[in-house]
Amino acid sequence: MVSVILVSIYLLVLLAGSFRKSAADSDADSYLLAGRKLALFPFVATMVTTAYGWILGIGQLYYEYGISAWLFLSLPYTTFALVMAFFLSKKIREEQIHSIPELLQKHYGKWVSKFGALLVLLLISPAMYALMTSQLLASIFRIPTWICLVLALLFSSAYIYRGGFQSIANKDGYKFLFMFGGFVITLIYLIHTYGTSPLESLGSEKITFTFSAHLWEIITWFILATVVLTDPGYHQRIYSSRTPQVAKRGLLISVICWTVFDFLAASIALYGLGLMPNLPNPALVYPLLANDFLPPVLGAVFILGLLATVMSTLDSFLFLSAQTLMLDLFGKKTDTGKYMRIGLLLVSVLTFLLLIPYLESNAVDFFFDFTPYMVCVLVPPVLSVFTPRFRLRGYEVGIQMTLAVLACFTWNQLSIEITHDLSAVVPGAALVILYQMAALLLKKREQGIHN
Repeated sequence: MVSVILVSIYLLVLLAGSFRKSAADSDADSYLLAGRKLALFPFVATMVTTAYGWILGIGQLYYEYGISAWLFLSLPYTTFALVMAFFLSKKIREEQIHSIPELLQKHYGKWVSKFGALLVLLLISPAMYALMTSQLLASIFRIPTWICLVLALLFSSAYIYRGGFQSIANKDGYKFLFMFGGFVITLIYLIHTYGTSPLESLGSEKITFTFSAHLWEIITWFILATVVLTDPGYHQRIYSSRTPQVAKRGLLISVICWTVFDFLAASIALYGLGLMPNLPNPALVYPLLANDFLPPVLGAVFILGLLATVMSTLDSFLFLSAQTLMLDLFGKKTDTGKYMRIGLLLVSVLTFLLLIPYLESNAVDFFFDFTPYMVCVLVPPVLSVFTPRFRLRGYEVGIQMTLAVLACFTWNQLSIEITHDLSAVVPGAALVILYQMAALLLKKREQGIHN
């Protein structure tokens, strides 16, 4: 009952001031990028909360693999966040654009941009986060998951209806506090109440790093983690930063915050494993721990921390999806606020329809179905923008993107037939790299002939 009351209050607070008309309703920079004036703390808060939205999937993997999950769950993403901070953030900020499809159009042409927009829509689909939010709400309110899905989409889209990205950044400051506060208090309670006995009951493979046993998973996840370099959420926040220096410092501080939160998330998941060793659905380790092993008020606070973590990514991806659909794909470059609101409605409906077959699935399934496409299709052309010596011509990039889609799709179909565990990202990335090398060699040969 306490959880129901506190979560209801939390959701209503999100709506406070949501329908106030903004003076920046039609200005693209103001509505989409908070006027490019994001200071350090808002940058860190919105970056940390948005990038850590996959919280139920994270709990599941720590439950299943122990702390070794950090080697493929967090280390790769931290590595590429540092690459972005030191080598790409300044260049991205100086582009003075609004989105990745706009970046592709600037350097490769219209059709590559449209193709990229379609793939960006898949990458930033809010579906996975809407699924997790609806599962959390269902565990609290004890109502069907599909009704919770409607509620999740309604509340997340409503409070960014008028305020745009500035509203997201403002709310993420509060979510940052809920996220860390809920996990810190919960871990302190678990240590105080149960000591270390739940952890001591676990086998050594759960509480020590085992590189060799998970070497192939680590390699695969490092390839998957390159998606960070083309993550529209990262790019949007860099575009929105007040200066390139704010973007760089903000990313570095975000890495520290993620590392601290990794410790909290892993520790609580391992307590969950020790206290509930045979869960049929490990993705629910956090909500079940809150319901069965925490006092009502603390359980509600912990659930709020989970909701804040997931919903920060849900609202951001709803917003980015609407932007990609209406501005990049359909080309509605004027009257930004009006078309963004239409886009939010369309994306919410499409997300609901997409998720109907996945309501009983978990976030890990969803992640592995879609992420390989994004890595193979978007990472090479976006990275090549900032490394001109490796840049292909527009039509070559179009061919490369098409090959990547076909490779991932074909491998997924083969995996169904032969039940192979190899992620599609591996053969897809290999094919894309080979194509890029061949295209660059051919280009160099052509230049040599003309010279």
